[in-house]
Amino acid sequence: MRAKESAQAQRGNRAAAMLATSLLGMTALAVATAPPAIADTPMAVAVRAGTTGIGLDYDVGFAQYFSARIGYSGFTYDHAVDTSDVDYSGKFKLSMVDGLIDWYAFKGGFHLTAGAVGNGTTLDVVGKPAAGGYTIDGTYFPSADVGSLRGELKFGNPVSPYVGLGWGDAVGTKHHLHFLFDIGAIYGGVPNVTLTAVCGSASPRGTSTCTALQSDVQGERLKLQNDVTLVQWYPVIDVGLAYRF
Repeated sequence: MRAKESAQAQRGNRAAAMLATSLLGMTALAVATAPPAIADTPMAVAVRAGTTGIGLDYDVGFAQYFSARIGYSGFTYDHAVDTSDVDYSGKFKLSMVDGLIDWYAFKGGFHLTAGAVGNGTTLDVVGKPAAGGYTIDGTYFPSADVGSLRGELKFGNPVSPYVGLGWGDAVGTKHHLHFLFDIGAIYGGVPNVTLTAVCGSASPRGTSTCTALQSDVQGERLKLQNDVTLVQWYPVIDVGLAYRF
């Protein structure tokens, strides 16, 4: 099973690398054929909110129809995870640093966007007992046998490609304030899942029940891994307001 997971992760990483290379090539071609740089470089700051959390961008117009932006966004909120065996309470911790290029292909507010996102987003989960215990990989363990059941889910690619489109030019010269809207996706790759259990007071380390618990936790981890394997693309929808200097 671990070999299968490794193969899936390698395929996901290869796909991410190919996509990132394609995006970089497209961006380089677009920049190379762009009009000359703007004489007075316009700059702006933007506040955004959406599926990546609340963030701040710094935008620079470096050619007539191109601008670059770097930013950070993050947020933390409670998020439950329900599986066939165990229900988990969790905290979804968004943390993303991005470097993006906007191309205003039609010389208006509409733009195409490509770039990379440093993705430190995680989901920390804690197993919740039901009916006085836990059913882990099909085996029931009373609460006294399980001290704790905790896990972490995170994207497989720490640096992920982003593609999207939107409306609004943060460095547009007609006004100082600009409304922004973006929609796109981050390719995070095959998620990584960890799950650990601490044996309870009724079944200390070395007992057969504790040994069985540790074995079944690995089976439960594989179930979680399979459940989240399809979640490789993270959707991005955000709105914002920019102020041009």
